[in-house]
Amino acid sequence: MDDVVTHIISIETGVPQNQITENSTLLGDLKIDGDDAWDLFEQCHDKFELDLFDFDFNKYFRSEPCLKGFVYLYRKIKYRDEHVASNKTPITVKQLIDACKKGKW
Repeated sequence: MDDVVTHIISIETGVPQNQITENSTLLGDLKIDGDDAWDLFEQCHDKFELDLFDFDFNKYFRSEPCLKGFVYLYRKIKYRDEHVASNKTPITVKQLIDACKKGKW
């Protein structure tokens, strides 16, 4: 299952599968956000019957359009961290794999 999830992420991001680690964050490291993030989670739902009922998308990702204002730019320059800049909680590849294995978020 680990390889299937990383393959889906690789297809979605264009990042080679061998460069995706368990500790890679979806938003920060792999630049998955907005509609792309939702597409990824829908694919996991379809492939692994991942229950997304308790998944709070807005806690982890921005909605489209992903507007990045002055506050975001200031925080991005100051903290050099996409999660801090966008005020979002990180999700790692391992967390997504674990959720797919459990069948729920």
